[in-house]
Amino acid sequence: MSQAPQAGQQQAQKSNTFNKSEKTKDIRLTNIQAAKAVSDAVRTSLGPRGMDKMIQDAKGQVLITNDGATILKQMDLVHPTAKMLVEISHAQDVEAGDGTTSVVVFAGALLKSCEVLLEKGIHPTTISEGFQFALEHALTALDELKKPVDLENKQQLIECVQTALSSKVVSSNSAQLAPLAVDAVLRIVDPEKPNNVDLKDIKIVKKLGGTIDDTELVEGIVFSNQKASQAAGGPQQIKNAKVALLQFCLSAPKTDVENSIAIKDYTEMDKILKEERKYIIDLVKKIVASGANVLLIQKSILRDAVNDLSLHFLAKKGIMVVKDIEREDVEFIAKTLCLVPVAHIDQLTPEKLGTAGLVETVHLNDESKVLRITDVPAQSKALTILVRGSNQLVLDEADRSIHDALCVVRSLVKSKGLIPGGGAPEIHLSLRLTQMANTLTGAKSMCVRAFADALEVIPYTLAENAGLNPINVVTELRNRHLKQQKFAGIGMKKNNIVDDITTEQVVQPILVTRSALSLATECVRMILKIDDLVISAR
Repeated sequence: MSQAPQAGQQQAQKSNTFNKSEKTKDIRLTNIQAAKAVSDAVRTSLGPRGMDKMIQDAKGQVLITNDGATILKQMDLVHPTAKMLVEISHAQDVEAGDGTTSVVVFAGALLKSCEVLLEKGIHPTTISEGFQFALEHALTALDELKKPVDLENKQQLIECVQTALSSKVVSSNSAQLAPLAVDAVLRIVDPEKPNNVDLKDIKIVKKLGGTIDDTELVEGIVFSNQKASQAAGGPQQIKNAKVALLQFCLSAPKTDVENSIAIKDYTEMDKILKEERKYIIDLVKKIVASGANVLLIQKSILRDAVNDLSLHFLAKKGIMVVKDIEREDVEFIAKTLCLVPVAHIDQLTPEKLGTAGLVETVHLNDESKVLRITDVPAQSKALTILVRGSNQLVLDEADRSIHDALCVVRSLVKSKGLIPGGGAPEIHLSLRLTQMANTLTGAKSMCVRAFADALEVIPYTLAENAGLNPINVVTELRNRHLKQQKFAGIGMKKNNIVDDITTEQVVQPILVTRSALSLATECVRMILKIDDLVISAR
């Protein structure tokens, strides 16, 4: 009699264990499917022949781009695992600037390999450790393709930037934008920190009108929306400028929101106007005493930054006034002009002023105007890129492309090495890992081989997006590499396989591939370790 209940308990325990195992399996497969769906969404945008995506937001604004990070950022994703791929794309954008689509496509291929391995009964932890082992050896093998970079050789850097821009909407303008990006980054390299560059020292300013060919690099500051005030005949050009950045208003003080002043007769009104005039005159006198002849006034939401009376007195003294300076521009202006922002008139002293050789309103070739501050102190090392475009869509894409180009040059400064593009490094690493897998046994061999197969998704997708037969191209590319042609890659100019892709100037920073492999593997390992999804009530 006692054996029957025990048998029933054992059966129930087995059933619970089976159900828990099935649930874990379902959760893991659901996570993999969600992440693969994101990868498939951007896969057609990979490479120079990749397609663009048109994205429309809730407000009806349209965005056209093929930048992986931008596309994923605009996606309204719900599944938490899918959001992880957005995060690695953003991390790749921050670290290297290029390869934002590649990192997601490779992560998707790794997850597809995981499905096959899981179906064979290999434990997720074993797969995770096998992928980490494969990654370490892949990064070592990547150095076999590395060519040293000389930052003095601008042509080498320009070729690398042109490769990054070849997949952008503005690829036809890469011959002009690539040298501009290289010059900008090299000018701000700090000799004390030769292995890094702060791209915050380069400000990208967009101005609608003209064409992308009108884009230029300015050693100084350009304001596209703020103009020198013309009220009361204020000056439009100042040489040997002493610049003050004011964070207070040049207008009469106002009462609090809930207070008001009741005026009963004209004498009281005259008294208020006289006091206002006296207050403004005192402000102007202190500004003149400081020696400032150009005022940059931060935008105020509480009251008018300036009024007609203050503009009149300042114009009489020959002082240029530029109002509505954005809060986020204050730090860049202060760094460029070597000045200190002033929050109160009593703090305005000659030591807090910045200097510039020339401040003037410039007419562009399409009759629009911008304000330029040039001949800034040499120690500031800050630059502005004025981007032009015929419409807002082109202008926004040019802005993103130039940012990517700057990041590519920064990658070369951080890690001074170039490798070939066109799918060559991925095929090289795939063959090296396949050779290693042949020397291993058991589940680790299968995991390394799966990692090697996943690497081939990059050249496969490049060929597919170019309209070639991907199976034939990848097979031929693999054969070339087996014949020790380790620089063989897919040439997009003639849609063929080139024995040495570097002769076609298709090169990329080693940091881009190194970062993409590391981030994708790290993300996939994290997804593999998830065995349950808990919804929090908070």
